Amino acid sequence: MTHEAIRIEREEFTQVTLDLLGRSFGAGSLDGFDVFYTAEDLFEEVMYRRAGHEPADRCDTAMLFFRLRGQFERLKPGVRIAPSTRLKDIARMSPTRLSKRLARETGLAMPIVSFGYVGCAAWAMGLIGSPLVWWLIGVEAFAVVGFACFVMMIADRGRYWLEWETVWSLADAIARKNVPRKDAVAARGRTEDLWQRYAEILALSAMPEPNGARLVDAHRIARATRIELV
Repeated sequence: MTHEAIRIEREEFTQVTLDLLGRSFGAGSLDGFDVFYTAEDLFEEVMYRRAGHEPADRCDTAMLFFRLRGQFERLKPGVRIAPSTRLKDIARMSPTRLSKRLARETGLAMPIVSFGYVGCAAWAMGLIGSPLVWWLIGVEAFAVVGFACFVMMIADRGRYWLEWETVWSLADAIARKNVPRKDAVAARGRTEDLWQRYAEILALSAMPEPNGARLVDAHRIARATRIELV
């Protein structure tokens, strides 16, 4: 038995679902397309916008986004977490500390945290300053500068940029580090495969079914299933 209709909060649909579908399938921006009568209507629009573009095949990232979302929501309760949400706007801790926390809570390997301003200054001082003081002053000064650079790098708290800039960039980096990716994955371009990955994103975006706490089953989302924004 298929779902006759699935309900998605309008804000969730416009800020999260459409964004994830665009990023996952390389369909570009889907902003403004918030009126679809059935799941097939939206799927056809995604496939139309995907045509002519290199497939993104970031469905692993989309699934990981939903898995990590709870951790991000606890960082700043009341804020809707979207793929484009900047980590520095929701985290009240350093990137280094956040990396350790996510690794502990999820069991996933985290990407390397980029050096912050202190770390970058330490690198510059080590590469330029250390040889200079050795030449101008001596070995003792070189050792002092080298030790100071080491302490600065250890004390560096990291910076929210590159892979740690947005929720999506981090989720994608974590997926690349933890999910095996093969050339064959990109070849899964059959309509059935695309539909199933599309349905999984819809199911995770949808509200629980009215008759209980059971979540929407992606395998029961059919082409005629209505999308109801509430």
